[in-house]
Amino acid sequence: MRFVVSSTPVEDTSTVPDLLRSSIPFPVSDTPNTINHHFRFHRSNGEWQINNVVFADVENRVLAKVPRGTTEIWELENSSDGWSHPIHVHLVDFRVLARTDGNRAVMPYEAAGLKDVVWLGRGETAIVEAHYAPWDGVYMFHCHNLIHEDNDMMAAFNVTALTNWGYNETTTYLDPMEPRWRAKPFGAGDFQARTGQFSDEAIAAAVLELAEEDPYSHVADVNEALDNYWKGQAAGAAGGASVRSDGGENARPITHYRRFQA
Repeated sequence: MRFVVSSTPVEDTSTVPDLLRSSIPFPVSDTPNTINHHFRFHRSNGEWQINNVVFADVENRVLAKVPRGTTEIWELENSSDGWSHPIHVHLVDFRVLARTDGNRAVMPYEAAGLKDVVWLGRGETAIVEAHYAPWDGVYMFHCHNLIHEDNDMMAAFNVTALTNWGYNETTTYLDPMEPRWRAKPFGAGDFQARTGQFSDEAIAAAVLELAEEDPYSHVADVNEALDNYWKGQAAGAAGGASVRSDGGENARPITHYRRFQA
């Protein structure tokens, strides 16, 4: 893909609706008063860390395993003294439920819709709620200050696969080592001259190949299958116990986080 910024005008065929949606569908957590995971963003031993881990620590950088299709509440704490951190979570959009230990509450623009970045001021803690769907796989979350993410203030979470959940899924590509998608050797001359693999024809062919695979499609069908799966799990649980949210080893109850209602 290439973006060209120039003075030549182009025809824009996109349209923006007059009104945005007044509400956004969002599953209710089965454990609405529980923090499932706590993540501390801090500096230690000269490194920008999350829960004492940097992204280069490949053996320990997966900090959460979230069952696919579940809703979890995460507590994000900034304990890096004078620094602020805009925290970005891949895959999901989340609700900002609360802020503590800072100089403000949840701002109106935060309460109005879902976000994928939340600002952590100095010494501040935010509580966010996200629905981990529709896809499984390993995703990153990190500080979006460039100097921080480039220096390893990044970790991962694993949206774990479900077995026998009644959907024949063929449009996801979870293996980064699959030969078709791995980096291929090339000559510097081709890159500079835009020939060979870098010619317009070769790029168009590669894009077409991926498009014909129809990757990550049928979102509505996947979400429906996930909902039906978890409804079945809940119906089969003894006493109606919650099975849709993994408490995690650091799960703990919370009582005063809902400063607004969605």
